[in-house]
Amino acid sequence: MSFGFQTHVHGLAPARELLPGLIDLYVAAEELGFTSGWIAQHHLGNDAGLLPSPLVLLAAAAEATSTIRLGTSVLVLPLEHPVRVAEDAGVLDVLSSGRLELGLGVGGPSVPEFAAFGKAPERRHELYAEHRDLLLHLLGGGEVADGLRVSPAVPQLLERIWQSPSTPERAAELAATGHGLLVGIGPGDVQRALADAYLAAGGTRVAAFRGGFPALTPGGDRESQAALLWPDIRRYAEGPLSQRYLGAAPGPHEVLAGLNVHYGSAEQVVASALADPLLGVAEHFVFAVQAASTSIDTALRTLERLAAEVVPHLSGAVHAAP
Repeated sequence: MSFGFQTHVHGLAPARELLPGLIDLYVAAEELGFTSGWIAQHHLGNDAGLLPSPLVLLAAAAEATSTIRLGTSVLVLPLEHPVRVAEDAGVLDVLSSGRLELGLGVGGPSVPEFAAFGKAPERRHELYAEHRDLLLHLLGGGEVADGLRVSPAVPQLLERIWQSPSTPERAAELAATGHGLLVGIGPGDVQRALADAYLAAGGTRVAAFRGGFPALTPGGDRESQAALLWPDIRRYAEGPLSQRYLGAAPGPHEVLAGLNVHYGSAEQVVASALADPLLGVAEHFVFAVQAASTSIDTALRTLERLAAEVVPHLSGAVHAAP
């Protein structure tokens, strides 16, 4: 099992500072021993994230690094043209010497985002299936039309495709494709059910995304960290996550649990992560290091704290397990 980081790209800095700062995150993570860095796509600068073009950003990260895996978590495929995704992913995979991990997803039912692209949000699952199948066809060397094929050809990328199904049935179906399983938001037992169905059906690659927020100040604990994070996660208390998993009027600790966030002192983060049902199951155990208002500087300090005081304990526990 390896450890990685993730960001949905947050912060209040202008883009001319924020985007180069993301490259700094990749450089620092590689130097600190993280083996993968994953970045999410969000259009139109919404509250969930600020980066519309992850493949462009990852090309810059590839230039500044040499070993860290470059993941998308996820590319919102219903809003993308499969030919362009195949072309851009091919260029990035060549430039990065085969380090791209291409995570694909349906995206949330955001009416403004889908409308901006001329797509109906209620068709997002149908569009996802259509675009995914064409993308895989093109990456495998299939024709676009009349003998035309995308270039550069990167059929090896088919071995590094990841998807994020939302039910155990879909997770089991995913196993037959050979693609990896991405699991994230939702209580741990829900996510473990997805992983179990996938693994039981013969799947072999799981990436688990969890928030990782050890306190950066002396004396910080679960209560102080919950209070710090609450302004950024409060909106989830009344959103789809709460309706699906958490019930009425959840507080900070309930919402953080539903988001799979490990928080508190470094020792408390270790203890919480050791109880995570996907620790030791996932190939990649990935810590999200930014909440909505987290600056790049704070994210860098969080990476350092995780690398120094959390990951060694988790890695040792996994390797010591029978």
